[in-house]
Amino acid sequence: MSFPPTSSTSHFLGTETQRPDAPSGKPQPLAGVRVLDLTRLLPGAYCTQLLADMGAEVIKVEQPGSGDYWRWMEPRVHRHGYQFLALNRGKQSITLDLKHAGARGAFLRLCETADVVIEGFRPGVMARLGLGSDTLRRHNPRLVYCAMTGFGQNGPDAQVPAHDLNYQGMTGLLHYVNGSRTTPRPTALPVGDIGGGALMALSGVLAALFERERTGTGRDVDISVVDGLLSWVGFMTSQWNVPALAGEPVPFDAPFDKPFYTVYETADARHLVVGAYEPKFWQTLCEVLELPQWIERQWVDGTEEEAQRRDIAAALRRRTQQQWLDLFATREACVTPVLTVREALAGAHATARGMVITVDDPVEGPLQHIACPLRFDGVAPSALAPCPALGAQTESLLQAAGLDEASIESLRRAGAI
Repeated sequence: MSFPPTSSTSHFLGTETQRPDAPSGKPQPLAGVRVLDLTRLLPGAYCTQLLADMGAEVIKVEQPGSGDYWRWMEPRVHRHGYQFLALNRGKQSITLDLKHAGARGAFLRLCETADVVIEGFRPGVMARLGLGSDTLRRHNPRLVYCAMTGFGQNGPDAQVPAHDLNYQGMTGLLHYVNGSRTTPRPTALPVGDIGGGALMALSGVLAALFERERTGTGRDVDISVVDGLLSWVGFMTSQWNVPALAGEPVPFDAPFDKPFYTVYETADARHLVVGAYEPKFWQTLCEVLELPQWIERQWVDGTEEEAQRRDIAAALRRRTQQQWLDLFATREACVTPVLTVREALAGAHATARGMVITVDDPVEGPLQHIACPLRFDGVAPSALAPCPALGAQTESLLQAAGLDEASIESLRRAGAI
């Protein structure tokens, strides 16, 4: 196991990461799949970025004149916001005002050749537009329709406006992600949008596409960010099935904040993660730290637990982070560094895995982004085409859908595209 020295000056932007993988010669896994993406902001964009990376044709359906909110959000690289650029590589853009009858008709024409529709409106919005899943499936029975919302399509909270942090708070997860029941505070990473929303939607869409290959018929996929987050703590809430623990709160710190499974400071004010959960790793940890008195007493509570924590903390403050990494390089105890994201991306492992890709954007210039995390036959497919300009493919997509020039011009004059 190797880690970048903590004094490394190499960084994400400005250093080209070589991709070690070569094309496999096979089509990408989702080649030939067409996705109509009506979502905005993070959850939908991340989900459809992964679909695009795996070869799907992703068409962003955006509002004329404004588009996805993230397009113009500061700070911008040059013209577009950096977050938008990170999550919309290799996609196409068509502008349709779905409140206009002509634009709705054009959207229905697109649906006839689509495999997936993903939307993130509040429940009922698409139906009120005359574009609910039943209507779309009458035009294309094979269509997979994914609705991704905060609370799902039904239930008393279905219409409540909320964002990622709200979902974390309403599911109890906020206590766990920041390590405190008494002082919950915001998290830097929107884990609800990504894990509870985007990745659940990706799983649901892929499962529905797989089923469609057997049945020939699509189905609805109802994704709730809140449901997704609640599913994460299922292995912990299952303790309530134990009669003696039925009235207990979900365990907060066992085993996820014990002296053998936590974070410690080193002599240079850096930090190490100690994850010596298994007895063999715990024994090695105690031996390296010269704490033999704790080898047979890993799982202790109360004052003994605090004494154990103090002993480990004091021992780890005797050396710098890099000195400990060198020492543990040949002694397996699940001791690893707390790195910055920049250090992680500049490290030997991320470099070897080709986790930084470069996209040549004609407007923004060369942009470096994180690669697709999924690998097939050793290859991590990543869309390297730049983000589309707003409405860049509107005319070509409408022509391909069968609209003639006069019809397209009529929609343009009406402001529908």
